[in-house]
Amino acid sequence: MKVDQIGGRKLFVAAILFCTTLAWFYIFHTYLLDLMLNNAGNNAVYVSVGKLLFYGAAVVSGIVGSLISERTERKRFLWFWLTLSFLSTISLTIPLGLEFSLLISILLGTSFGLGFPTCQALLTENTRVDSRGRIAGVVIFISFVVVVTILLLATPLKLGITELLMVCAGLNATGFLALSIAPIEREKGPKKSWGYILTSKSFASYAIPWLIFNIANGLLSFGKLSTDIQSVAVTGTALEFLATIFTALAAGFLADRNGRKQPMLAGLVMLGIGYVFFGIVATPESYLVYLLVEGIAWGLIAVVYMQVILGDISSQTGSKERFYALGGIMIPFLTRTAFSVGQELSGLSVPANSLSTVLSIMTFLSVIPLIRVPETLPEAKIGERKLKEHIEKLGKIIQESEETDQE
Repeated sequence: MKVDQIGGRKLFVAAILFCTTLAWFYIFHTYLLDLMLNNAGNNAVYVSVGKLLFYGAAVVSGIVGSLISERTERKRFLWFWLTLSFLSTISLTIPLGLEFSLLISILLGTSFGLGFPTCQALLTENTRVDSRGRIAGVVIFISFVVVVTILLLATPLKLGITELLMVCAGLNATGFLALSIAPIEREKGPKKSWGYILTSKSFASYAIPWLIFNIANGLLSFGKLSTDIQSVAVTGTALEFLATIFTALAAGFLADRNGRKQPMLAGLVMLGIGYVFFGIVATPESYLVYLLVEGIAWGLIAVVYMQVILGDISSQTGSKERFYALGGIMIPFLTRTAFSVGQELSGLSVPANSLSTVLSIMTFLSVIPLIRVPETLPEAKIGERKLKEHIEKLGKIIQESEETDQE
């Protein structure tokens, strides 16, 4: 894969900021946040409140950050954001009780949401449309590899909460170093209002299936599983995460080769099939198959939509951060928070087979608007790539024919 000629150093800075921020978030999202809240309060209500504050702050700060970034010099804004994130992470090494932990939940959510849409916009601005998928897939793949490596090393190296917090602070510090490599001024373009974005046909056509996808995923929180199946939950989660990582890498290449709609449609269809498995889950083995399918679907959909499609439809404006704040943070975080916290506080659970039917119908319905929506990768780029591949194949055939004749 050739590095974009737009600016190799700018692309490197964008990739570093994106990777370190996403890795930082997932360490908290998958492990540290629950661990810290449980240690501080050891109360289900407080843990739920802490999560609500974390994800809620990420949504609010994402909206606020997208506005601030349009009105300030980008590097100055990113320095402020990284400093806030670094200090918030370091402050958690001081045990000050439950109330302080809840306050820090807000600061941590803000530390992510405030600047991540700018990281996404920066990556989009420094990639060409025909390589945006590949670069996004590689960058997200590296981010998840960093997360898996850190969490896998935590046990043999005996890394506790304090040590992991220092590792997260190190990820923030890497962002500081990246900012000193190249200028990262904002790309100029016409600013779009929130109303324009929300009523834009291109945004809404892709946002609707993405919203349905997240609602369906949130409803899974209410699924009731047997004790035998719950016993393989850790293994299943690891399998799902690995499937997501490697599929994310492939999804980026598919999005550049065949267009954005194809991998997203494939992900939604696979998710519908996965929900069918969820409904007939009777053994731990079938549950693992379901999680594998869901991981593949997540890898296809999340990468293509959250980075690539939003980048495509916002590339002609000066308000990329607003698109990413709405589609990349607000939709998934609000739905996840509403359903997961609602389930934890209510304790309500529904048999898997009953829930499966609803989820499958919702998922397949989300395919309908996606079929009709215009492709965001220009058709000329798709045709150009196919022609290039055809010429390369033809060249190999001619070369092999000449070698045969010489023999």
